[in-house]
Order: sequence, then structure tokens, then C-alpha cells
Amino acid sequence: MLGTIWINTGLALLAFVVTFGVAWVSNVWLVSLERAGVAFLLFFLAAFPIRWLFGLIAPPSEPASTAVDADGAGSAESPGSTHPTGEQVEDSDEQDSFTPLTFAQPERNPLTEDPTTVAEVIRRLSDE
Repeated sequence: MLGTIWINTGLALLAFVVTFGVAWVSNVWLVSLERAGVAFLLFFLAAFPIRWLFGLIAPPSEPASTAVDADGAGSAESPGSTHPTGEQVEDSDEQDSFTPLTFAQPERNPLTEDPTTVAEVIRRLSDE
């Protein structure tokens, strides 16, 4: 089964809040609370088969494990580290190839009109 019981609880709480809010508009608070409780129960129980179906559809994810000898020492087969996908990664190449992203400064557009001329035009138009 995919996920934990917290998924069921979260989905049920969401259904509780939405149902209570919608029912509150046209019912008294006790009826709204009762309907929200029923929605909580139904959504909590309906999440179990949904999680089970998602568990069948989704491939199982296996945690990345490192090779450990019987004496507890790590495997000496690779000088570099291994990527979570299982690929061999050289430490020095990975660290040296990083370059930070830099942005060019945008060019400023020069003013096409003098601000004092624009101000005088606005004054003349507002006087008319």
C-alpha cells in the first residue's frame, strides 16, 4: 500500500472542513457537524482502496544501498562516489565543472522627451 495513514487522515480532514463549510451555509451547526463527520468517515475509509490501487500501479521504490563488506568496511571497487541512480561519478570533475548562473544587466532606454517639456505640456492641457 502506498503512503501512510496520514494520507487518509489528511484527505478526511480536508473533506470534513469543506463539507462543514458548505453545509453551514444552509443548515444549523449540529446538522453541518453531523454531515461533516460522515464525510470524514467516508473519505477516510475510501482512501484505503485508493492507496492500494496506487500501490499496484506505481513501481516500488527501492532505497539506494551501499555495498558493505562483512567486516563493515565499504566496498573498495570505485575511487569516486556513486550517484543515487547507480552511475559512477568522479568527485573532482563534478565539483570543478560548476559555474554559477550570471545575468547580463539590461540596457537602459534613453528618454526620448525632456521631462520639463512634458510637464509644461501637461500644465497647458490641464488649464484648458
